[in-house]
Amino acid sequence: MQEIGLKKAALYNAIAKYGSMLVQLGVTMLLSRLILPEAFGVVAITSVLLGFLNLFADLGLGISIIQHPEMPKVNIDRLFSFSIIIGLVLAAITILAAFPLTAIYNEPLYKELCLILSIVSFLQAANVVPSSILMRDKRFKAIAVRTIVSSFISGVIAIILAWKEFGVYALIIQSIISYAVLFIWNYCDVHLSLARFNTRTIAGILGAYSLYQVLFNFINFFTRNLDNLVIGKYFGPAPLAQYNKSYMLYLYPNNLFSAVLTGVLHPYIREYKNDYGAMFNKYLQIEKVLSLIGAFTMITFFACSHEIIYIMFGSNWQPAGVYLRCLSLCMWTQMMSATSGSIFLGLERTDQIFKCGIINLILLLASISCGVWFNSLLILSLCVSASYNLIFLITNYILIKKTMNISLRKFLAPFVWDGFFVFGFVVLIYYLPEVSANIFISLIIKTLICTLAYSLFLSFTKQWKTILSLKGMIS
Repeated sequence: MQEIGLKKAALYNAIAKYGSMLVQLGVTMLLSRLILPEAFGVVAITSVLLGFLNLFADLGLGISIIQHPEMPKVNIDRLFSFSIIIGLVLAAITILAAFPLTAIYNEPLYKELCLILSIVSFLQAANVVPSSILMRDKRFKAIAVRTIVSSFISGVIAIILAWKEFGVYALIIQSIISYAVLFIWNYCDVHLSLARFNTRTIAGILGAYSLYQVLFNFINFFTRNLDNLVIGKYFGPAPLAQYNKSYMLYLYPNNLFSAVLTGVLHPYIREYKNDYGAMFNKYLQIEKVLSLIGAFTMITFFACSHEIIYIMFGSNWQPAGVYLRCLSLCMWTQMMSATSGSIFLGLERTDQIFKCGIINLILLLASISCGVWFNSLLILSLCVSASYNLIFLITNYILIKKTMNISLRKFLAPFVWDGFFVFGFVVLIYYLPEVSANIFISLIIKTLICTLAYSLFLSFTKQWKTILSLKGMIS
């Protein structure tokens, strides 16, 4: 099979990310007008459940296959058989989870939804090994095509069901169709077989490398979803839906840019695992470009948060604009934070990833508790944003200083002017009066102001060449 470079891999991953994201965004915009916010709030809770069970679906199988391309087929077949058993167990757990969810959130609907979603739990586990093989073999073009097609098919079906007033069931069936298309397509392509195994064999295949990554995934899951669980419990499904919509949009820029690289970086960055200097230089190049992209994203989302929410989702979702503005305050650092995990994996220091995960969970728990204490989603959003900014500094301290033994100041120095610009501009734009009563004209004017300010910043600091260096950086 012909080897492809990181540049082409990133291109294919970009096609997958952007294509599926555009499809999903269009579907979400339509569904937001056909389905009430309360339904999205109910589904947000089930999404947290599925995300949690998905941690058990992986258990380090995926990264072990990617990190060890020499793994014999018999061991891969054993891991696949193991994943099928896991999928059946997780399907049963999903069904049983309906009872505590119904009791905690006082919503009988969870009994029916969990029964249906047990199919998703099985498919998540069954697809881990096939999708990891595609990633290991750097078949990013195939991944891109399948991701877009599955998103399109499931999205069209969901829109039809929502139009036929299926409500929350349209959202649930969308997930099932998407996972089913991906699994069937991947399985038919990689030619896996079922093989006998025992727990000692599986443990030997995975090793300590996967163990720490699994532990981190557990910690990181609660870090990323604790706010949804708490908001659903203490504020209710409607406020949760508003916050969840803003959080979803807050993640879009990260998925559009940094995730394009992180999705393909691990199979390539492992080549530098014995050369910390080369690893650091490559990481710094990537981070600088992401810093400049994140700077423009952050100021634009902060200035245009209300306009973005209103245009995309309609008047029913106006409160989400306030939360999006708060969350946008950490977009710059979150854009850069996304690639650190791939560097830890390439260095085979998953123990350090686990350490970062524990610290991150503590910080997020403190910030969410603060919002609950003041009974304010606004304060909660601000505290979450502040925590993510602090997480960026702590994670890179552990990565650069403690793991690579390189000065943290050497890493932060190239980003000083970027930081002054983004937070200085946020302070100025906060006092900008309403520019127009027309939401579309307001969006255009604010976007032009952000673009002009950003262009002047790049010219003043002579950083245009850094943006244009993206092609050379990933070659």
